Amino acid sequence: MAASLSIAVLGLPAGAWAQSSTGTAPTTTGTTTGATTSVTTPTVPAVTGPPALSVLRLRKTIVAEQGHARFMLGVKSKTVATVTATIKDAKTKKVVRTLTSSQDHIQGQVWFLVQAVNDQGYQLPAGNYTVSIVAKNSQGTSKPLTGKFLLSLTPPRGRLDGYTVANLPAIARQLKIAPGGQLVTAVGVKGALVSAGLRRGDVITKINNLDVSTPGQWQAAVKTLPADAPVPIEYRRGATVVSAVLQVPPDWTPAPDYTATFKVLVKRNPKLGYMLASARNRIDVGKPDDAQKQLDAWSPAMQKTGIGQMLQGEILTAKNDLKGALAAYLKATTADPTLAPALLGEGLVLSRLDRTAEAVPVFQAAVAQDPGDAVGQAFLAYALIATNQNDAAIAAATTASTLDTKYEDGPIALGLAQIAAGQKAQGVASLKRGLLLMSDQKRADQLIAENLEPNA
Repeated sequence: MAASLSIAVLGLPAGAWAQSSTGTAPTTTGTTTGATTSVTTPTVPAVTGPPALSVLRLRKTIVAEQGHARFMLGVKSKTVATVTATIKDAKTKKVVRTLTSSQDHIQGQVWFLVQAVNDQGYQLPAGNYTVSIVAKNSQGTSKPLTGKFLLSLTPPRGRLDGYTVANLPAIARQLKIAPGGQLVTAVGVKGALVSAGLRRGDVITKINNLDVSTPGQWQAAVKTLPADAPVPIEYRRGATVVSAVLQVPPDWTPAPDYTATFKVLVKRNPKLGYMLASARNRIDVGKPDDAQKQLDAWSPAMQKTGIGQMLQGEILTAKNDLKGALAAYLKATTADPTLAPALLGEGLVLSRLDRTAEAVPVFQAAVAQDPGDAVGQAFLAYALIATNQNDAAIAAATTASTLDTKYEDGPIALGLAQIAAGQKAQGVASLKRGLLLMSDQKRADQLIAENLEPNA
């Protein structure tokens, strides 16, 4: 089994670690860098002849979150073959999902990460299902290998219908409020935040009984929100602390369009926090050029602040100008060495530029400033693996997994570190946990191909 780590598969989009407009998990994309580390076992000679399958790996009961249900399905193939899995509703016998491996799949363990949706993309309902798997090559088709499972769905995750940014010290000073927490910069019309009594300018300090003083704590906390269920929220309005009850919609509900809101807001109240939120929102919707125009309109003094340079780094990262982004992040962290999101951005760009050894101390500085940031801990672990510091990587990845149990890169980094350290069984188990949390199917398929196939 080859345990390869490529930061190419592990990059974050610009700004994803620094704010959350919808309350969903940070996502990842397949960006490019050359930082890799690998442990390779001897190649198994290919076996020719008719295909045959054995060792079906499938849980009898799959418990998953509604809207995010997925599970691992594995079989062992005797030969090089194309493997097809067919999932049927046990009651109606109707085919709901068909999955096929690559045409040149090597012999050994074949893994599928199954999104529990039908072929039209709709979530499968809870209930009983059957699986039939066959392998095919030029010399024939195998006998089907069959199994069954119960899909049990837990309540869906909720989505916050407001746009927030971390209430960093520079933002707080300008607004003449205490730092920490998340500054509410926009709210959805007649949305959940409005119904709970919040408005622009409030600072959220606790949500679902979890402290959200730092950006990392916020990222973890918003993923614990259930949909359509009351949860407590605490916020500051000026010097007054207010407690309320919040009930948010499911996270598949479209996010509000804040474009018009921010356009009016930054004209009426051109404060750093609101201008940062407005520009970040343009990055979020895939329009970094619009964000650049907004940043260019800032006063020269504000552009030179740590937050201004951090935003410049996020914009250039979104435009894939990595060298320019690195220069901006370096200016940001020079202006404010305590700016954890900028340190994290700098570390990510260094990794993507194949300067992973330089990224390690930067990630370490980032998590020192925000110890509750699972993203920083996970990417520190990736950098440590790439520089052959596997024990330290295991420690960082374990911390990431503990800080945020719904963040996929914690267990994925842990699995890769364990495999690199020779802890194969533990590593495979950790990788599977991370894959079950992952929403990026392309990245998941690449991780499976590189790290779980073959896995005797």
